[in-house]
Amino acid sequence: MPKRFYETVTLAAQADGFIVKLDAQELKTPAKNPLVLPSQALAQLVADDWQAQADEIDSLSMLHMRLVATALDRVAGVMEETRAAFAAYGMSDLLCYRAENPDPLIAKQASAWDPVLAWAKRQFGLVLHTTDSVLPISQPAETEEKLRHLGGEDAFRLTGLAHLAALLGSAVLALALEQGEISPEQAYELAFLDDLFQIETWGSDEEAQVRLDNIALEIKAVARYLSALQQ
Repeated sequence: MPKRFYETVTLAAQADGFIVKLDAQELKTPAKNPLVLPSQALAQLVADDWQAQADEIDSLSMLHMRLVATALDRVAGVMEETRAAFAAYGMSDLLCYRAENPDPLIAKQASAWDPVLAWAKRQFGLVLHTTDSVLPISQPAETEEKLRHLGGEDAFRLTGLAHLAALLGSAVLALALEQGEISPEQAYELAFLDDLFQIETWGSDEEAQVRLDNIALEIKAVARYLSALQQ
């Protein structure tokens, strides 16, 4: 890992947004693009990532920095493809695939997931069918079109939504978290309901628990990122 090469991390406002400075040097993306951020809150999250580094810089620990760099270096140039990828998570949404057994898990999925699907239908007109088969289920074409539209035109926001959808296995949960319908903790519990049910039934596996704990932290970080975009 590279050594930390800066003493101070500061923010500065300019006409087109906010920038982060490492000492006197303006921070750029890995592709050397200007790193101009749309809100002071988001710039502060990126600054906090850099300020938290110790003697060595661990890029894997800087999720907010990685998200904004992805937005500027990659997603901005492939918006339509990224919207399609986001919509694809909705067309094979985790919430639509239910267990065949046991009965307690079937009941738990229904009570937890049905209200979120109902919210998505009320809020966005998203119609999503459910199945207890492992085979892919067809969803309405208009649902895919609505999901693409919901991805929007903002590369920063779309990056966060696409990352969340991949993390949660659900475009619906990503939208619900962004819109404040559910909390990061609820998003984690809903997305990993099956895993948590298995832990509750059979006990915890240390390696699996570490993985789940790390995912829970990442969900919270992306939620902070999306919230900062709205401030």
